[in-house]
Amino acid sequence: MVVDNDPDALALAVEDLRLEGHDIVGQGLDGDTAIRLVAGEHPDVLVVDHRMPPGPWGLEVAQKVRSQFPETRVIVYSNYQSNELIRAVRAVGAVFLPKGNIRALRRAVASKR
Repeated sequence: MVVDNDPDALALAVEDLRLEGHDIVGQGLDGDTAIRLVAGEHPDVLVVDHRMPPGPWGLEVAQKVRSQFPETRVIVYSNYQSNELIRAVRAVGAVFLPKGNIRALRRAVASKR
């Protein structure tokens, strides 16, 4: 599952992950949609952007998903980077990756943990 408020970034990530052989069970443009899709689809992995106004941003989505669906791995994939954000993402049991590093995204999605 991939959620990003930038339609172009969303399409790129979805297409790349599909070409790598991953089934994309849902996609969306905002944090509320991410939470709703995870609740309905129970994906193995959620890739979510951090800055997605209006509504919950990636860190908040990661917190909710990890607390309600701990079996779902969450990857926060974002252009916005700060040490504070990276620590907070890791503290909720999610992975932080800088947007644009598609190889790292592929590895993180394919990882069993």
